[in-house]
Amino acid sequence: MPVLAFPGPAAPSPPSVTVEVPDGWDCVPAGSDLLRARGTGAGGEPVEVTVRSHTGPVGYAASDLVDALADGASRPGTEVEPSFVVEIGGREWVARNISWDESTGPVVEVHLAASVDASSVEGPAADVSRLVVATGRVRGATLDADYDVLQSVLETLVVGGAG
Repeated sequence: MPVLAFPGPAAPSPPSVTVEVPDGWDCVPAGSDLLRARGTGAGGEPVEVTVRSHTGPVGYAASDLVDALADGASRPGTEVEPSFVVEIGGREWVARNISWDESTGPVVEVHLAASVDASSVEGPAADVSRLVVATGRVRGATLDADYDVLQSVLETLVVGGAG
């Protein structure tokens, strides 16, 4: 009978991740995420950042993950912008903005995904794709100003290991 293990070949340990947040932001319980932080935007609405680890089949790229997240955006009136590539912390990230309106006002989410170098992992762990995805969310009337703060936070992302 096969034995499954974590960490193991199909479930490698997540990478180390850091992000710098402004004074006054809170680190909130991460749940199944690696990190979760929340601040208060200019109009009192929350500005949120989450970072998760993702494991996929060999060849599953950051662009595939961002596409899948966009495909899952099924709210009425959702606008999915084209993906783009940005370098953060010496690593290439694939990013995409998704926006929609709620009863409380507009919402924008940005998803950034990056591959994690598996070359330091020997054996079967190299048989999976390891990725990290960061999601930021802003909402409300001060969305533009809050997005600038969110962007400055996301630009501090550092994933352990080489890019």
